[in-house]
Amino acid sequence: MMARSPGWAAAVVLSFALGAGANMAIFSLTYAVVLKSLPVSDPARLIRYTFRNGEMEIGLSGPLYQALRRQQSSATGLLAWSDHDFTFRHNGRTDRLRGALLSGNGFRLLGVRPFLGRLFGEQDDQPDGGANGFQAVLGYDYWQTHWNGDRSLVGRSLTLDDHRVIVIGILPPGFPNLIAGMGGGVEAILPLSFEAAHMRAPGSFWLTVMGRLKPGQSLESARANLAALQSSVRAEGDPSGRMLNGFFSAFRIGVEDGSGGRSFLRNTYARPLLVLELLSGALLLLCCANTALLIFARISSRIREFAVRSALGAGQARLLRQVLAEILLLAFAGLLAAIGLGWALARSLVQMLVTPAGDGPGISVTPNLLVLGAVAALTLLAALAAGLWPALRASRVDPGPHLKQRAQGGFTGAAGGWIVQFQVAASVTLVAGSLLLGGSFLHLLLLDSGFRPEHVTLADVDLRALKLTPAQTIQAVRRATEYLENAPTITAATVLNMAPFTGWSASEYYAVGNGGEIRKDANAWGEPVSPGYFAAMGTRILEGRGLQKSDLQGPRVCVVSEAAAQYFFPGQDPVGRTLYTANPSAGTAIDPQNTCRIVGLAEDARYKSLREPPPRMIYSLMTEFSSAQFSLAVRSNAAAEAVAGLREAVRQAAPSAPAPSIYTFSQLVDWHLSRERMLIRLAGSFAAIALLLTAVGLFGLMMRGVAQRSHEIGVRMALGAGPAQVARAVFARTAWQVLTGLAAGTLLGAYATEWMKSLLTGVSPANLWIYAGAGALILAVGFVAAALPLRRALAIDPVEALRSE
Repeated sequence: MMARSPGWAAAVVLSFALGAGANMAIFSLTYAVVLKSLPVSDPARLIRYTFRNGEMEIGLSGPLYQALRRQQSSATGLLAWSDHDFTFRHNGRTDRLRGALLSGNGFRLLGVRPFLGRLFGEQDDQPDGGANGFQAVLGYDYWQTHWNGDRSLVGRSLTLDDHRVIVIGILPPGFPNLIAGMGGGVEAILPLSFEAAHMRAPGSFWLTVMGRLKPGQSLESARANLAALQSSVRAEGDPSGRMLNGFFSAFRIGVEDGSGGRSFLRNTYARPLLVLELLSGALLLLCCANTALLIFARISSRIREFAVRSALGAGQARLLRQVLAEILLLAFAGLLAAIGLGWALARSLVQMLVTPAGDGPGISVTPNLLVLGAVAALTLLAALAAGLWPALRASRVDPGPHLKQRAQGGFTGAAGGWIVQFQVAASVTLVAGSLLLGGSFLHLLLLDSGFRPEHVTLADVDLRALKLTPAQTIQAVRRATEYLENAPTITAATVLNMAPFTGWSASEYYAVGNGGEIRKDANAWGEPVSPGYFAAMGTRILEGRGLQKSDLQGPRVCVVSEAAAQYFFPGQDPVGRTLYTANPSAGTAIDPQNTCRIVGLAEDARYKSLREPPPRMIYSLMTEFSSAQFSLAVRSNAAAEAVAGLREAVRQAAPSAPAPSIYTFSQLVDWHLSRERMLIRLAGSFAAIALLLTAVGLFGLMMRGVAQRSHEIGVRMALGAGPAQVARAVFARTAWQVLTGLAAGTLLGAYATEWMKSLLTGVSPANLWIYAGAGALILAVGFVAAALPLRRALAIDPVEALRSE
């Protein structure tokens, strides 16, 4: 019976596939990012300690971790974890290993057992690795792909970060990175004591801290325990108060559910995924409405068949089973198509999260039993929602009237009306949401960021594995920048503490007003750069001058942004004034080493994020820049030469350094806006599908109305009705349904789009023009859908209609 109407069957299967497939894709990503628990023993008992100020979260320092570990009483123990990329030297090659450092009690608290060999414990987490030296465990996938599963590797030594380490075991398959979204699973884990000096630094907030609740303890009791310890832990973690005062004074230690580990993706994408779940749910309802309309039309064309079946003795239950069996068969075909479509869409979404350096988010969206069960249940509910009411109507057909009529009767009129109203309302919501997200994305693209990203190429450099002294690092950075400044195809080059949009920085600066008042800012962004910074990044100097090489020899100078100038010197010319990086107490001589003279005013640059106001920037020369992790940026019209120049500059700076990650500024902007790009692509696709389904629904309803009223229309035309009168008579009811659907959709959309408020920049959910545009678009689609039915109505021959009468 399906083969007799292949077009109708394909349309129903496609409706199920679109609705269920979109929901499967979004749920797969939501499960991987938000809902998935760590594959360890009893993850529900895990808790995670945070160090947060509002939405800004950083890790805990080593001293804070040790103090919290000694004082807390809610957990059986606390572990500390930090991602750490190792430099691996083997057979004359230098590779990067994606790894981590873990406290000695970590594997025991997580309940992890080795696949091969053993895992290190507290006795192995000692300075210099203890008596046996540093010991490492390798990831299962890395062991399989790079070492071909060689069991003899256990017990052998490797050179990581120029240290000899002994491989003591292989992790079980699927062991995760406790920090989700940081580039996939780990390839090597070493004890935390591998960075012993880092552990003692009170101002290095680098540790993810987790624990396992004791029997009888809950998350609420852990929070109460921590509240009582907050002050004493901070005092023990930083006795001098030098690091936890100032900028970090507003940060508080907290505790939350740790079953999913720590996830930067969860913080960034939890809200957008919720919005996408709502949009995909609306799309599913729209697909259900379209399927219901198709089923009503199909049953209406078969009403005489059902009347015959009933007359031959088929009861209501038999007819109901007949229709539901057909619908469920189609739904099963739609489910198979939805699984393939949803999996492909989910994988494409994951690709949107890849960093400019090519690192993936480290999440898997391969369908598991939970995801498959959810999409199967959703498809079944959609089938019942779309087909149950038409099936009930078909099972209650009265054979008498329909057997007497030659024409095929039907009952799609009333049902089709409310279905079209629902389609229009849902379409308004989806189109309005898509327009809001599109407006926000366009606003961010057109925003003056304070940078000129065209023809700019960047490289992320990591020299930590070389264990250079600060003086050696400074020299390495200078060699790299000098090489780039002298390269023939490069017009400007600079070194950056970090690339834009990849982190944040905070330093304390002070200014003394004309009346002696002190203006302090603990949130200023101090960025050490080389003299070519402003030319390379395209940030304009508005007053004074930029930084020059000659400034390296004299007193310290700096350039401030507009926001910084307005904060420190409101209404005054900042050029020639002085900033301090230590609090100048009244009557005390100022140390020249803690001052910088302002030589220029630069335009504001949105260094942290395009979504936030520009920070207060203070640019200084890199005379004291000694970070082993930094970025290089060059401006060049020759992209290939720029990439080659950056690679050679790193080689000149440190011949044994790992190869840098290179990308363009435009790629960096694309990655920074990946959240908005994902939202606009999906919302736009959902809106397009909604408009198509609405058009199909309107077209089907109008065509059937014209077919059922062809005699009436012919009589009207014979009595002198013109085209306008015919159109009004035929489509007045449908137009009313569309207008009421638009009104309902506007109210529904105004409520639903409030959920998007935190995701929008530069546009408001209450923008009436958005809803006016959505309504105009749907009306345009309605007119297009009505064109063919109207043409058919006007082509009716009045003479034939009169003869029929």
